[in-house]
Amino acid sequence: MNAKRLIVTLVFIVILLGFTVWITDVFIQDAGRKNKIWREQSQKVTDAIEYINSKQLDIMYYGEDLKAPESFRVRHIYNFNQDSLRGDENVPEHLGHMLIINDPAGKLKMTKEDWLEVLELLKREAYVIVYLGSAQLPTMQKAGYFFDVYPDGTHSVIFWNYGRGQDIGFADDSLIIPEVVRETLTSDQLPVYAMLLKMYEKQYV
Repeated sequence: MNAKRLIVTLVFIVILLGFTVWITDVFIQDAGRKNKIWREQSQKVTDAIEYINSKQLDIMYYGEDLKAPESFRVRHIYNFNQDSLRGDENVPEHLGHMLIINDPAGKLKMTKEDWLEVLELLKREAYVIVYLGSAQLPTMQKAGYFFDVYPDGTHSVIFWNYGRGQDIGFADDSLIIPEVVRETLTSDQLPVYAMLLKMYEKQYV
C-alpha cells in the first residue's frame, strides 16, 4: 500500500470513528432526554396518589377490578353491609370515606334500592362517591343523585360534601394523563388514572 492510499484510509477511519462517536452521543442524549420526560411526567401520577393517600381516607371500591397503581391505598368490598364498610378494626381511624363503584364494561348489577343505600352513605356519612362507567347512570338519576341531563358519552361522576358537590364526567378526558404514561395504559386503566389526576387537580377531597 503506497503512502497516499494509507493516508486516505487513515482519514476515512478517523471520519468513521468520529461519525460513530457523534451518533452514539446523539443516541445517549436522546435517551437521556426521553428518560427525563418520562420521570417528570410519571411524577405527576405519583404526586396525585401521594396527595390522595395523605388525606387519610378509607377508600374502597366495589365492582370490577380497579386497575390502579399499587401505591394507591384502596380496598375491595363485595357488599355494602356495615362489616364491609367498617373494614379492618386494626387500621388507624380514618378522616373520611370514599366509595368507588367501578363498572367500565357495564356488567355491574345494581338496583335503584342499592343506589339508595349508597346515597345514604353520601347524605348521612359524608362519603365521597365515585362511579366509573355509564350503564348505571340512568338508575342513579332515578335514585335522585342528580337531575341534570348528562351528555352522551359520560363515563364518570363524583359526589362529595353530602352531595352538594358533584362533577359529571370528571374522569372522562384521558388527556389529563401525561402522554408517556397514557400510552402504556389499557382502556380499563385510563378512567382510573384520569380519576386520580382529576382528584388532585380539583382537590375534591
